[in-house]
Amino acid sequence: MDSTVANAAYNANTFLWFCIFAFGLILSILWILVPFAVFGIKGLLRRIARSLEAIEKQNVDLLAAWREYPRDPRDYGWPAESVVYRDVRADGTVVREERIVPPAS
Repeated sequence: MDSTVANAAYNANTFLWFCIFAFGLILSILWILVPFAVFGIKGLLRRIARSLEAIEKQNVDLLAAWREYPRDPRDYGWPAESVVYRDVRADGTVVREERIVPPAS
């Protein structure tokens, strides 16, 4: 009976050390691979940044086209208001335009 308990304790201790060793081995392999993953993501981040720039340009174009058509708020039942537009041009200058919509009569 005594040897069975000692044998079980020895097997549990061996299993615990094996788990610690396996965890350490996996962790060390991942630690070695992390720099390659970081450098691999750089291209993806550049591609995402270019996509965002294209989307921003499309948004600016859509906003400019939307502003070309004056709208009367009375057609929609909206109250009169002062509207401030802020836009960034391609050369980097910031354009601020304030339009006061006449009150509905």
